[in-house]
Amino acid sequence: MSMPSTRKRVFALMVKESRQLGRDRATLGMLLGIPLLQIALFGGAIELAPHRLDIRIIAGDTGAYTRIERVIAATGASVRLSRSSSGAAAQAALAREQALVVIDVDAHPAVVYLDATNPVLATQAELTIERVLGSISGPVEDEAPAFSVRRLYNPGLTTPPFMVTGLIGVILTMSVVMMSALSVARERERGTLEGLLAAQVTPGELWMGKFAPYVLLGLVQAAFVLAVARFLFHIVPVGSVLLLGLSTLMFAIANVALGFMFSCIARVQMQAMQMTFFFFLPSSLLSGFMFPFAAMPRWAQLLAETLPLTHYLRIVRGLVLRGVDTPFVLAELVPIAAFAVCASIAALLVARRNIA
Repeated sequence: MSMPSTRKRVFALMVKESRQLGRDRATLGMLLGIPLLQIALFGGAIELAPHRLDIRIIAGDTGAYTRIERVIAATGASVRLSRSSSGAAAQAALAREQALVVIDVDAHPAVVYLDATNPVLATQAELTIERVLGSISGPVEDEAPAFSVRRLYNPGLTTPPFMVTGLIGVILTMSVVMMSALSVARERERGTLEGLLAAQVTPGELWMGKFAPYVLLGLVQAAFVLAVARFLFHIVPVGSVLLLGLSTLMFAIANVALGFMFSCIARVQMQAMQMTFFFFLPSSLLSGFMFPFAAMPRWAQLLAETLPLTHYLRIVRGLVLRGVDTPFVLAELVPIAAFAVCASIAALLVARRNIA
């Protein structure tokens, strides 16, 4: 075999493969879209520390609250203060993630309650409090008195409670969306989809019959992660398990509906996997799973609010770690339900056009 002919064949194969790559819009979009998406998210949306610290003050005396404002203004710290006349309302705001820190200046000495769910965020907040609120319970001109800090929900500032609870939503998003997205595409690749259509199966029947098992899979996965968290990391849900199950069911339905839509759009399984990855990447990065939601710019927060994982993580961490009430859970379930309805309608429309 001569070297010139070998080079010609290799060159011809390179040209052929390059042309095929250029015609494969899905693969080309993957090669170009993923780097652009990662640059946009990591470069413009992801921050490790919030730009502003939300503090709720328990102060029956207006003068004490005004005095705190002067103390914080003198430090130049970026803090948003709000006042609460009752400790119960302030504690509810802490559980609902409406504040990261609650300071009870009516107590002597002052008591600082810190939401320690996210250990990194809590550590940063605690350092800020210790630096700028040394005179929290006395006049600015007085010598700084002592105050105590009480870490709530994760007193040891350990990582597993925060990460393991978040993994429930991340695992469900990755596995349920991907498995349901591959389903119809796999039938199309194997040539068995025509048999289903010949049996006069409607898109709605295909949705309910073929994808109901994946909803069940999501529930089983969530139960498995909770069991591992209970026996391996000693993380016991302090809120309603029934509400957690209802939320997981709605979250699984939303993910299956999205996967069904991907599966109806895709011609092959590889395209379905690519679409799944394009959805999973921003979901995992913008939902608050690892990076603080409050630290993201406004445009990223608005985008994250449309993702079901964002609301599900608030629910699961709220129920497992903080014991939030029913109104909080229902308020977060509304966007998940809306996403599920929209994704189901879109999936059925695509199914009628592409596979009916």
